[in-house]
Amino acid sequence: MSYNFGQFRRGQIKSYLTTIPYELSTIEVESPLSKGVVFTNPVMNFSENNLLSSIDDSGKQKGYYLKFKIYKQEKEQLITLKLIDTQKTTENTQIIKDFKIEAGLLTDSLTFEIIIAPNSNYNQICFELNRTMEDYNTTNTTGTSGRLIQFEIEKIAHIYNIINYLNPSINNLGKLKQIGVQGPTGLLMCINGEEIRIGRTGIYEINYGISINSIGFIIEENDNKNFLLDYQY
Repeated sequence: MSYNFGQFRRGQIKSYLTTIPYELSTIEVESPLSKGVVFTNPVMNFSENNLLSSIDDSGKQKGYYLKFKIYKQEKEQLITLKLIDTQKTTENTQIIKDFKIEAGLLTDSLTFEIIIAPNSNYNQICFELNRTMEDYNTTNTTGTSGRLIQFEIEKIAHIYNIINYLNPSINNLGKLKQIGVQGPTGLLMCINGEEIRIGRTGIYEINYGISINSIGFIIEENDNKNFLLDYQY
């Protein structure tokens, strides 16, 4: 069996992230514990032309980058991030991750970065607040109950799969056998849909037989996050 090797540097392509348009709104959810009590959760809505999808045209895993800020409240917040397909009534939700925001000053906030790898097509991202007894004792001016999440979306983008750029070099196999990345500590990557950061050594490797069909980097055009990717195919 022959082995082939290649190398990719940050400067070989310009754009690693493609911003996706969205609209903010809210959805109302009736409490499962008390009939007539309705809570409000914020959602990001995506049009039919900009759905969050699981695979690209060549069958490779797609990944998305979301960066957002949650403002603190007087009580701790536990928020579940989930994907929703409003066109379906069953099996239409994918849980992504829980985020814990400690109580604090209302002017303080926490910023989160996350990789999203959908398992189907979705047209909403929902920020669902885990409700406590305090929420049942709070009434909003709109008539709904409970705390309202105060947040800001800083970026939502599709992550470019650089294997699509490498295809001519790997005889259109569309996958890599091994990789080694040298880059700054904390550099965020998306590999086969998984969220991975480079550690303190500045080196990340996969060399134990995993087939890699998707790899992207969270790189802004004006930052200085240079990296070097060595790969085998």
